[in-house]
Amino acid sequence: MKMIYSALLGLFLTTSLYAQQSDLPRAFVLGEKEKVYEQLAQEYSQSLLEVTGNDITQAFEHWLDMMQAIDQYADKIRFDIKGIRVWLHVFWSPEGSIDHIGYLLRPDSRNVDTAELTAFFSSFARQYVLPLKSSKPFSHYTGATFPTLNVKATN
Repeated sequence: MKMIYSALLGLFLTTSLYAQQSDLPRAFVLGEKEKVYEQLAQEYSQSLLEVTGNDITQAFEHWLDMMQAIDQYADKIRFDIKGIRVWLHVFWSPEGSIDHIGYLLRPDSRNVDTAELTAFFSSFARQYVLPLKSSKPFSHYTGATFPTLNVKATN
């Protein structure tokens, strides 16, 4: 009986979390729906660095490649992101697709309509897949500046 209770409780908590996540759009401004965001951060607690086996160079290169993909996507759809500076929290599924992108404009950013930027990030997230797989969801939080400077270290 205790085992059945535990299984039902686990199912309820998982269902509850997914129901709350559906309240959080694919792209959102950090600071909105904080309770759901905090739960999302717990579910995606594995970091990009951990997924790369703690190889900081590999993690950085995956992040840089995604930032460059954002630049290319913006050019493709003619959305001007030049001068935008944000804090980004990206949440990936184990398969590498983007489940959510949280962002916050930094004070030194060019002014931009957040509804338009949210729509842009949401559109980008639907079509981009990070070429990295994991056994569980993962995330990364850092600052980003657009356009992305293409600087890769070589030996």
